[in-house]
Amino acid sequence: MQIFALETDIEKIKQRFLAHGEQEIFTVTPHVFSFLVAILRDIIETAFFFAMALYFTQIGLLTLLQATIFFVVIWIVFVFFSLVRAFIDWKYDFLFLTTDKLIIVDQMSLFRKSITPINLENLGDVVAQTQWLNLFSFGMIHFALKEGQGPEVILRFIPHADTLVAQISQQITLYQRRKDYVVPYRTGSDAA
Repeated sequence: MQIFALETDIEKIKQRFLAHGEQEIFTVTPHVFSFLVAILRDIIETAFFFAMALYFTQIGLLTLLQATIFFVVIWIVFVFFSLVRAFIDWKYDFLFLTTDKLIIVDQMSLFRKSITPINLENLGDVVAQTQWLNLFSFGMIHFALKEGQGPEVILRFIPHADTLVAQISQQITLYQRRKDYVVPYRTGSDAA
C-alpha cells in the first residue's frame, strides 16, 4: 500500500529494481535498537509532560480533566509525530543486494523517501564497523564509491554487519569476474 511517499510493500520496491536475469542475494532492515535509540528522547519528553500535568493538578492550577487534555494535546504536538517518523524510518528502511547492484531505501517520513541504487562496479570499498562496543549483533556499514561517483554512504544499526560486508564483497568479486569474462573464439564451429 502506498501513502504519499511511503510504500509499505517492500516487495514492490524490490521488483522495480530487479532486471531480467538478476537475482536477489539478501535484504536486510536496521536492528530494532535503532528505533529504541530514536525514541529515547520521546520517552523522556513523555515522562516530563506527564510530570508537568501531575504537578499542575497537585498545585490546583488545573483540574484532572484539564490536566489530561493538556497532557494529550502537548504529547500529540511534541511526541506523537516524532514517534511515527522514527517508526517509519526504522520499519521501512532496507538494504537490498542483487547480483548486479545494491539498493539502499531510506524512508524518512510519509512525505520523504530516498532510493539509492548503486551498481556493484561503482563500489570502491565496503567496510564494517562495530557499534556499542559490539555488545549487540549490529554495526555500521560504510560504502565508499569509486572516485567521482558520489559521497560515502554510511548505514547504522545493521544486523550482522560483518557477515553482510563479506557477502557484499563476495558479490562484487563475482560481478567483476562475470563482467570480465570473455567467451573465447571457437574455431571450427558452425557459426558463420
